Amino acid sequence: MREAVQPPVSLATAHDAPIHSNLVGRAHEVVADIHHGGATTLAVAVLVGGMAMFLGASVWRSLQRDRRGPAAAAIAVQCAGLAAVFVALAYQVRAGGWVTGADPAVLGWFTGHRSDWLTGPAIAVTDAGGPAGTIILAVAIGAVLSRRARSPIPALILIGTVGAAALASAVTKSVVGRARPPIVSQVLFETDHSFPSGHATGAMALFMMAAVMFGYGLPPARRALLLILAAVVTVVVSVTRLYLGEHWLTDVVGGVLLGGLAAVIGGALYTSWMDRTRAPGVRIPEEVTPHSSRSNPTTMGRAA
Repeated sequence: MREAVQPPVSLATAHDAPIHSNLVGRAHEVVADIHHGGATTLAVAVLVGGMAMFLGASVWRSLQRDRRGPAAAAIAVQCAGLAAVFVALAYQVRAGGWVTGADPAVLGWFTGHRSDWLTGPAIAVTDAGGPAGTIILAVAIGAVLSRRARSPIPALILIGTVGAAALASAVTKSVVGRARPPIVSQVLFETDHSFPSGHATGAMALFMMAAVMFGYGLPPARRALLLILAAVVTVVVSVTRLYLGEHWLTDVVGGVLLGGLAAVIGGALYTSWMDRTRAPGVRIPEEVTPHSSRSNPTTMGRAA
């Protein structure tokens, strides 16, 4: 009987599977790199473009003065720019993009420069700038503004703006789901989600709104001074969150952006309401014409 002859094993067949797997794997890596690079490029474009929109609209708005139509358009562009920057930053944080690259270094710098004489005041500031402190300040400032305006509307606008900013911050925390810095770096133990910083959000919304509302009707220099003061307070609160190791750098930047967006919208509502109440033709109690039956001192009660 003749034995069946087995066909020779091809070298190409023996190595085809590994070669094919390597090529497919490499192709997936290249596609992933291209996709990641495209997403990064898009994020950079949105960040830069959104900030340019906000700054340009801010300058445009400052030049409009009492022209309501162009001012409203400028406010819309401001809001669109801030919203675009915030969304792009949130996406980068969730994806662990290049924007977050400086976070560990900044956290390490702050934790490495702690001192006993700074930690106590930092804890006091961060406690005052927390949810409870922000609510108390919003109610107090709103009461002062409403008493001055003899209407509950200013308080409702201020509290509503701060509350909306806090709600948006809580929702974003759940969506992004970023973890807090390591526990060993935290002075105050916190375990909820990290982005954006609720302290930075609340401080920016509250103090910027207060600056806009107290500055209504004041000269431009005084309004600018109030805005600068509000920005300084917001920065101090935000820095305490970094110093105490409770947040990453991009967390507080995101909080400032979100709080700023809320302040732009709330400030526009307040300004619009004040413009309507002070519009020409509105009757003011102090300017009521004297009653016709009252004697005229120049005529001693006689007909002129």
